[in-house]
Amino acid sequence: MEKIRIKELIEFKRKSSDKSQKSFANNLKNRKIKEKKKEDKNTGGDYWVQSSSCIQNVFKFNDTKFYEEKISDVLNQIDASEVEKTKSRFAKNIKILSNFKDFDLLDLRPKETINFETIHKEFNVIDFQGLPLYINPNLIFSFEKNGKKQLGGLYLVAQINGFKKSELGVFCEVLYNYLIKNYAQDYQISTKYCIAIDTFDAKKVSYQDLLNGEIPFLLESILLDIKNS
Repeated sequence: MEKIRIKELIEFKRKSSDKSQKSFANNLKNRKIKEKKKEDKNTGGDYWVQSSSCIQNVFKFNDTKFYEEKISDVLNQIDASEVEKTKSRFAKNIKILSNFKDFDLLDLRPKETINFETIHKEFNVIDFQGLPLYINPNLIFSFEKNGKKQLGGLYLVAQINGFKKSELGVFCEVLYNYLIKNYAQDYQISTKYCIAIDTFDAKKVSYQDLLNGEIPFLLESILLDIKNS
């Protein structure tokens, strides 16, 4: 079975009728596994790469200087491009970065010294209720608190018009399960620092928010509905 991206879970949840949900679920469950192909350099890559890579660097290196540097760089790319779609994409990335200058990203880092762990691509598909879920976290980091080795993760997601906070919670749920499955034998997984951020709307959800009842748990019910459709 082909891996299921979290955005596809959200897309399924947003379907307005049982018929459209059933059709979408059948497509997810019956599509063939895609063969791995060499990356095509002409495809344009990740639409949000300029903003997401910059936000990742701000968090990783604990320094907001990357915002202005990247904005300046992307402005130069806009001037150099003659393709209107490319200019529009760059402009959207600049808008995200401009908004993030007022977002307290660095407050989401542990105060303790942190080490960034290698993210192994072979771990990016996890089995959850018999369905293969694909997750591609941006950063996994460890730190020590009260004598215990703890682990957190940062997952940056974006799409036009963003996500509802309840939908962002689904990304956070998958991230937490990913950390539990792959790292719990060596670390205590931090619910506070298991974080998903919607970069388009500059909002965040931590797994602790779900435990506190501020955000609903939706993952299991979505997967059950997909399996039963």
